[in-house]
Amino acid sequence: MAEEEAAGGDHGGGKKKSPLLMIIVIVLVLLLVGGGAAVYFLVLKKSPAAEGEHAAAEGGGHGGGKSGEKGGKSATSLGETVELPPFIVNLSGEGGRYLKVVAVMQVSPAEAKAELASRAPQIKDAVISVLSSKTPDEVLTPEGKLELKLEMVKRINQSLTSGVVTEMFFTEFVVQ
Repeated sequence: MAEEEAAGGDHGGGKKKSPLLMIIVIVLVLLLVGGGAAVYFLVLKKSPAAEGEHAAAEGGGHGGGKSGEKGGKSATSLGETVELPPFIVNLSGEGGRYLKVVAVMQVSPAEAKAELASRAPQIKDAVISVLSSKTPDEVLTPEGKLELKLEMVKRINQSLTSGVVTEMFFTEFVVQ
């Protein structure tokens, strides 16, 4: 009888340990899944954005002229950037509409940043000339914005001697 109680006690104790073991296994599985999800969102999810910047740097560098010559260098890294001041211009055409643009330029090599600062009046004039020559219909489409970027890069690069603007990013774009 003592053996049966001992055996019965073991089975009863075994049943109590089984749910505890099951809970531990479930917690471990949840931790592994949570850790895998964290790695995916924190590490792997950033890769497509980095690839998109990489592709944008390559795409912006193939516009011809100076940017085509040095576009290969900027494709490996974002490089130096220069933020332009906000521009508010009257758009051409009827209707009296305004365009407000804030943009960031990617430059290559890094020394071009100093040249951009010294040529600020020429850069501002080029940007204002390009922006004010556009109609609202031209700048409201995605294709129009891309064309505007390319034209701004081309006009700015005409003013530079030692560097090149490889890409233009609009950080604010409002037509009113």
